[in-house]
Amino acid sequence: MKIKTAILSMGLFLLLSGFNKQNDCLKFRNGTFKIIDPATKKVCIITRKDDIQTERMEDSNETYDFKITWVDDCTYTVKPTATTIERNRDVLKVGLMTVTIVKTTDSSYTQKIEVEKIPDFKRFDNVYVVKKKEKKTMD
Repeated sequence: MKIKTAILSMGLFLLLSGFNKQNDCLKFRNGTFKIIDPATKKVCIITRKDDIQTERMEDSNETYDFKITWVDDCTYTVKPTATTIERNRDVLKVGLMTVTIVKTTDSSYTQKIEVEKIPDFKRFDNVYVVKKKEKKTMD
């Protein structure tokens, strides 16, 4: 009887752990984030609002916009907008990208990226929340 109770408790714990992970992903749907490329050390700033994601390298003013479609709480697809395609046709070589949030913390998440036109491609990145700067008021 103790073994059945332990197995049932463990199953319930695993189920609830998965549920919490799904809810943790929701807090990353909108906001400003940064990714540091491990090879080049360049920083990409990502702003995500509703179904649009804008990306900009920290040392550049050039931006790229992408349409986001959420598949579930922790997975979304990324497709370049027409404006982005006009600026850089190379984005079409990649095709649709699928991003899955695989781990979350209070201020970051780890994402896995898969690319439609390059089936063997898989990349993992740590993505950090960029905190909004508080405005100082004069009293």
